[in-house]
Amino acid sequence: MAMMPSMSSTDHGTRCVRCGEMLFIPDWSEFVSERLVVNLWCCGKCGDRFETSAATSGDAEFRMSETDWEQMFVAQLAA
Repeated sequence: MAMMPSMSSTDHGTRCVRCGEMLFIPDWSEFVSERLVVNLWCCGKCGDRFETSAATSGDAEFRMSETDWEQMFVAQLAA
């Protein structure tokens, strides 16, 4: 399985490299580093499996504050 850059036409998904079906949710994602995410996709139409990678530039800023994280994951933090 080869890794390839996303062929996405939007920020919300990618297209199957074999049949062109729009895929919205990867089967699996791995945060390789602070700046690199690898996604594993499986097409429900043709069954092809492939990976894409997404990287941010070195000068990108993280925009979520600690308060935002706490509000988003309050149930998990309390458990």
